[in-house]
Amino acid sequence: MGTAAVSNEELVNKAVITTDALASAGKLNPAQSDRFIDYVVDETVLKQNARIIRFRNESLEIDKIGVGKRVAVPKAEAADPNIRRGITTSKVTLSPSEIMVPFEIGDNFREVNIEGDASEDTIIRLMATQLANDMEDLVINGNKLGPAVLQSDILEDGDTTRYVKDTYLALQDGWSQLADGGNVVDADGQNIGLSIFSRAIRAMPTKFRRNKSELRWYLSPDLWQIYLEKLSTRATALGDNAVTGGGGTPGPFGITAVPVPLWEFQPKVVEHVVVTGTTPTALKNGPIVSGTVVVTPITLGNTPITPFVESTDYSIDYSAGTITRVGAGISSGATIKVTYDAYPQLILTHKNNFILGIGRDIRIEKDRDIYKGVNQYAITTKLAPQFEELSAIVKVRNIGTGV
Repeated sequence: MGTAAVSNEELVNKAVITTDALASAGKLNPAQSDRFIDYVVDETVLKQNARIIRFRNESLEIDKIGVGKRVAVPKAEAADPNIRRGITTSKVTLSPSEIMVPFEIGDNFREVNIEGDASEDTIIRLMATQLANDMEDLVINGNKLGPAVLQSDILEDGDTTRYVKDTYLALQDGWSQLADGGNVVDADGQNIGLSIFSRAIRAMPTKFRRNKSELRWYLSPDLWQIYLEKLSTRATALGDNAVTGGGGTPGPFGITAVPVPLWEFQPKVVEHVVVTGTTPTALKNGPIVSGTVVVTPITLGNTPITPFVESTDYSIDYSAGTITRVGAGISSGATIKVTYDAYPQLILTHKNNFILGIGRDIRIEKDRDIYKGVNQYAITTKLAPQFEELSAIVKVRNIGTGV
């Protein structure tokens, strides 16, 4: 017997993230897991710009097939060329990390809230939406070295002067970090403009840029706005369109631009570097945003510590992007964690080159603490970002911030 069609919104509200829809022990069934993943992806920029791989294993290998070198050979009349061409194979490995959203809803809150018991379903959906943002943050900005952050930046009542390791962003290397393994262009502080975009295109191997309709510029919204502001000064139709949002080409050189909300205008970078004597050590991004450098031991963890002091323990040449040990607080030959804000970056690649693996063993579990008078929830899943083809990526870094 057939059933009536159910809208995607109804599936989300009724079958995915409500208190009534939990499977045995809180584990979603396959259909619920798929709908939950659809919901999370739809809330982010990932929807049209990444290949979503759903998996159940602890790790996943994706096969890649290509032909590599030239396959055509000269053909002689009635003669076997005695040459056979083959394919090349390789694998992309996804090694996921498990993440959880733990939260509590108190009895008093439900009693005074206008939605009553229904407020729990609303809060669960809000938590799922925030989970989507947090997942996107990790797959874009993750760095396994773990940046140093003020404890108050990640905890409500955290220390406002001392630093801890951001263990969440340390779970995975995100796409920004992974892109450093592709084709890197150093803008050396040059402001965003057509020459920057042109250098990026020329840095991409020719075989990957034949079909421009499949290419995308990925950059922060503020960097894109600066480019539009620059275009708006032109006394041309293109300049008018930049101001009014009218028609025109999809983006620079006919390639569509995708502003990525969670990619910071001046992204945070973390490096582990060795400082010896008083010899300057180069950081990979230069110039560096003034006043943003935080230096700590590489053993930084969850216990808040006071960082090393600039001018007392080390000095920074912000223009050159170098760090120099200057005091006894840091021993010669030591490896230190350097966290800082870099100047803007952008990525050029194919729209489906981004891969996001999401585990289908998703749990939305509920428990009761009768002593505290709260319902406890935990949303748990696994994810892993990767690129399918690193050689098809161009990353431009150290872009100037002027118009």
